[in-house]
Amino acid sequence: MHLTARAGPLAIRLLVIAALLLGAVVTLGAREAAADDCDPPVWRETNGGRGGTYSDCRDGQGEDGSDGSGGRGDNGAPSCDISLAGGYGDSQWCENDYACWANIPSAAYPPEEWPADQPEENSVYIYKYCVNAAGEFYDAWDWHTPEGPSLQELAETAYGQLVIPEFDLTFNPPDEAIINLETWWWAAGAADGEVRGTPAFTMVAIAEPNRMSVDPGDGGGTLTCPVVASRSDRCAYTYTRASVNGSAEAPDGSPAYPARAQLVYDVRFENNGAPIDLPGLPDSITTDWIGTPVPVTEIQATVVD
Repeated sequence: MHLTARAGPLAIRLLVIAALLLGAVVTLGAREAAADDCDPPVWRETNGGRGGTYSDCRDGQGEDGSDGSGGRGDNGAPSCDISLAGGYGDSQWCENDYACWANIPSAAYPPEEWPADQPEENSVYIYKYCVNAAGEFYDAWDWHTPEGPSLQELAETAYGQLVIPEFDLTFNPPDEAIINLETWWWAAGAADGEVRGTPAFTMVAIAEPNRMSVDPGDGGGTLTCPVVASRSDRCAYTYTRASVNGSAEAPDGSPAYPARAQLVYDVRFENNGAPIDLPGLPDSITTDWIGTPVPVTEIQATVVD
């Protein structure tokens, strides 16, 4: 990895301006001193993989390029003024007297000089920026391979923590349907809006309603409707035969049709609040079939002169 202080894309220019607002005076000589003594610098994980340090192999460090302090002085205090990082990024650390920050993974990527090879499947490309109290800075684009679970594993865990609310299949007219009259269906208690799962570290799975399948139980086939969670005519079916030979039984013991419904939700993922698309992840979640007996009756009309 070669560290540079080039002007680069607009995002980098904005970062330099931010450093200037902190009282920074750009001195390229410091960049060379910080970077050229060691190639490549070594990333050292902290905070469960969300942060870390790059060693720059200055004098007095160990053979592996680290000073053994993880960016802290002998008394355990940070070896730099970490406030110089300005609260930017989701990871901040010290490299000697330089305060550094980065987003992991990066919130934006360079339009040029994209690296040729990804070291590992879960490696992400990051931009880091480091500045000291004198305003001297250096920056870098490079691959970062986090320790611990990969993004794929986090997404799979997040999917497993996505819980779709249970529902009851409900119909109207209540108690019994009537032939040649529309029966309305809805999934009482179902989520008809976004459902967010419990996050897996930085990853969260989000479900949005796609469709509701209803099998009226009379052999007439399955109808597809939007997910309806309250009384509505958006999911309707008309029975044409009474349930005298139905295979189910209503609470009062009368014959009924074994109606049932199933809900399907689309699933997407966000990492650190940003949409993420990884190959092989599930893109939907489907509930079990939920049934209810539906007695269907025929109303006889009598004409009176």
